[in-house]
Amino acid sequence: MADLFPLFLKLDGRRCVLVGAGTIALQKLGGLLDSAADLHVVAPVATEEIQQLARNGSLKWTPAEFTASHLDGALLVIAATGDPAVNDAVYRAARERGVLCNAVDEPARCDFYYPAVVRRGDLQLAISTAGKSPALAQRLRRELEEQFDAGYIPWLNWLGSVREILFRRQVEPELRKQTLHRIAGKTVFERFRSSRRQQGGQRG
Repeated sequence: MADLFPLFLKLDGRRCVLVGAGTIALQKLGGLLDSAADLHVVAPVATEEIQQLARNGSLKWTPAEFTASHLDGALLVIAATGDPAVNDAVYRAARERGVLCNAVDEPARCDFYYPAVVRRGDLQLAISTAGKSPALAQRLRRELEEQFDAGYIPWLNWLGSVREILFRRQVEPELRKQTLHRIAGKTVFERFRSSRRQQGGQRG
């Protein structure tokens, strides 16, 4: 199999389809909603949670059996029905239309995989095993969560503000590059963390 291409997608306002509205589908909702996707759920029946999300406008629910036309204009689709026959129909329709598909727990019917993700504000670390061992990906996620704690959130925000200032002031490109690499180093991080701890102690 060819190597997977790693990327982070901007889904804001993009049509994404979730086929299925049971417990399996619920596990896939969070990331799509957090990404502000234009989420369309297709299923004859839905859990109360999904119905409530539809009522408050967080997503659109179509109470019907899946048909290929539900993928019109979609960027990607998640097949989360628990029914291999339906998931296969979703996958085939997606391939015909050039829509990226993920059939939950069926690697052969996946164009992409859900990674295990460590989130620290805008910092995201994604781990994939190409569907071979989600359990390993979850273990590595837990280890990375310990290594990359919440202290990275304010530091990354600070790094972003410094970068904006350097670009706004039109600093010479090579000097800007060197500066940005230097302040992204571990030594600066430890100093930043120590400074914030001292400030917190003084405020207390």
